[in-house]
Amino acid sequence: NADLYEQPLKGMTDILFAVDRSCSMDDDIESVQTNFGVFTTTMASLDADYHVAATVEDSGCINGSDLFIDNSFSASDVQDTITTMINLGLSYGSYTEKAFMMLEATLAESVDSGGCNWGLLREDATLNLVGVSDEPEQSINNYSYYVSLFQSLKSDPDDVIFHAIGGDYPTGCGSASAYTGFYEATVATGGLFLSICATDWGSHLEALAEGSTADLSSFELTDWPVFGHRQVNSGNSIDT
Repeated sequence: NADLYEQPLKGMTDILFAVDRSCSMDDDIESVQTNFGVFTTTMASLDADYHVAATVEDSGCINGSDLFIDNSFSASDVQDTITTMINLGLSYGSYTEKAFMMLEATLAESVDSGGCNWGLLREDATLNLVGVSDEPEQSINNYSYYVSLFQSLKSDPDDVIFHAIGGDYPTGCGSASAYTGFYEATVATGGLFLSICATDWGSHLEALAEGSTADLSSFELTDWPVFGHRQVNSGNSIDT
């Protein structure tokens, strides 16, 4: 059996942050915005082809004139754009502590050519969904419902990964409650869970950038290799 893999020059990844904008999150939101340049700098160093956005509105529409941040943005543009995406609305809506529902609304506006977020998501890119909150996830359905829902957007369910910055599981930390619901989604999809009580948000966002890039170094075979048979690497093909 011969498997053939075409390796892209750059890993395509779409990353969407769902940010809790309730009053208790003011300091955390400032930390995200202040350190976001570390995130995009790390993405650039990994030679990733990325779209990054933050969603905060019940409508799902991304705030501001830019639908996403990519590697064409300068450091100052990154700071201004992520601040606008999170802060433009005058007040938070009913979804602010319901990241799954916020993401559902945002993605629904991304998959139809008439949606306000059309162009945000790319068919061949991995989809990384990041929840940021100091409260438990409070969407109307449980985490497994939303994991399955978002995985249905991709031909390969492994292309959808959840990450979180929230209160430590299972007891919380400081004034933050455990980020239950989103924690389970990170475990189910192999994502990162980072403590919202940590002081070094630069390291957090650097870790998220590294965890959100596509793995271009390993490929899953379609069948088990037969023990003792010869393997021949020929260009991009592997014969077993």
